[in-house]
Amino acid sequence: MQNYDYSLELIFKPRNVTIYEAKEKISFFINGFKRQGFNLENLFLISPTLEMLTGVKCYNSVDNIPTNTIDLLILSVRREFLIKSLQEILSKKEIKFIHIFTAGTGEADEVGLKIEKQIKEILNKYPNTRAIGPNCMGLYSPRGKIAYYPSFPVEKGNIGLIFQSGDLHSKMVKFGSRKYNLRFSMGVSIGNCIDIQISEFLQYFNNDEETDLICIYFEGISPLHINEGKKLLDVLKNLNKPILFMRGGMTKRGQTAVLTHTGSMTTKRSIWDAIYKQTSVIEVPPSLDKLIDYAYIFSNHIIRFKKLKKKVIYPKSKRTLMILWSGGFGILATDTLTEMGLELPYFEGKTLEKLKEIYPITIGSLSNPLDLPWIEHKKVFLEVVKAAIDEKIDLIIVETDAWGDWEGEFFKAYYNNLFELKKYVESLNKIFIIILHQYPSKSRKAFYEMLIKDNFLVYPTIEAAAKSFLNLFEYGEKIRRSR
Repeated sequence: MQNYDYSLELIFKPRNVTIYEAKEKISFFINGFKRQGFNLENLFLISPTLEMLTGVKCYNSVDNIPTNTIDLLILSVRREFLIKSLQEILSKKEIKFIHIFTAGTGEADEVGLKIEKQIKEILNKYPNTRAIGPNCMGLYSPRGKIAYYPSFPVEKGNIGLIFQSGDLHSKMVKFGSRKYNLRFSMGVSIGNCIDIQISEFLQYFNNDEETDLICIYFEGISPLHINEGKKLLDVLKNLNKPILFMRGGMTKRGQTAVLTHTGSMTTKRSIWDAIYKQTSVIEVPPSLDKLIDYAYIFSNHIIRFKKLKKKVIYPKSKRTLMILWSGGFGILATDTLTEMGLELPYFEGKTLEKLKEIYPITIGSLSNPLDLPWIEHKKVFLEVVKAAIDEKIDLIIVETDAWGDWEGEFFKAYYNNLFELKKYVESLNKIFIIILHQYPSKSRKAFYEMLIKDNFLVYPTIEAAAKSFLNLFEYGEKIRRSR
């Protein structure tokens, strides 16, 4: 039996790494370590033919590397050599963790399934050696200065990733960091899961102080771990962090694709429906874009409260205030938000009288949406919006566009209004979102970069913003019901 209490710390922060066999086509691993700042004196490359690879010394045998204990072994050999290589290395060195990069195992054919069973039998003889894979890209950990791609950010963040797909894991990091400036605490592409299971990584991430949010891409359970389903459910029931869970193989056709990707056993929709009801897990549709959108609002929201050293307060209602300067767009926005389940309360009575007193409107509307053309750079814009925000409104959305003259006084006054409005809204523990539509433009790019630098939440569409907020609200509702 494996020792499932064995700490996973060294897999994300290894003191040394060995790559067997090192070759040109996997030099991206080395370049990833270089970019992260890993100590190359502790990176040992094994190659029977090369003396150097991307400027790093190669050893012709594992016998010659200057350590008796390998914290992380990246095993990259053809599948027909996998068993022999694994046995040889384990007989010569103490291995803490193995990343089996090799593909073509359980997801490929019966021969591959047999290889996986043999690997599992070997690992059972070494209870202090754990493995991820096979058929996986591996690890990303800014704290441990390791990454399998040099394009990954070096800055530490608060999002943890557990993905059964290496390509989706890579794109989550790449697209998320470039689209919303997301940053990650740790990430792992786990492939076919013949040893370490998702439930174990979940427990570790849940106890990690730097990880506030966990995103999972799940395809199924390894046929070598038929009890993992129960363990996973038990872990999901007892987590104290938000989990964004995206499942592949939801359709019958998708389940066929899963078998040829990670060789996993998928589970029935009815079972997952029960899991989502019994836990605080947030279900994400099969869309990487949506997962990135949701992760953005969760990560930003939690970071804001952590900086204040306060307990995170989640929205308690779906009541929304929409601010724009176009009647037509306001109608579309109202229809969209209402159909999605958000509430846009009318302003009436004393509230409406107060708004009219502040701004005796001649063009636009003091309804909801607030249609406020030509005054966005004036002080009265800030005053009327503040007056419209009551204690029952939890979401404030401003739809805007880029300005051609972002150095001009009008723009500076407008931006200051947005900044002051953001501070006010967040002081009330509410959500403030900017909608800045996506299109090629230098002014749009400059405006977007300003907003991101000042920690505004910026979405390209109302739909993306609304759906992300609704998931944040749903998580808050689940937490409140569980108390």
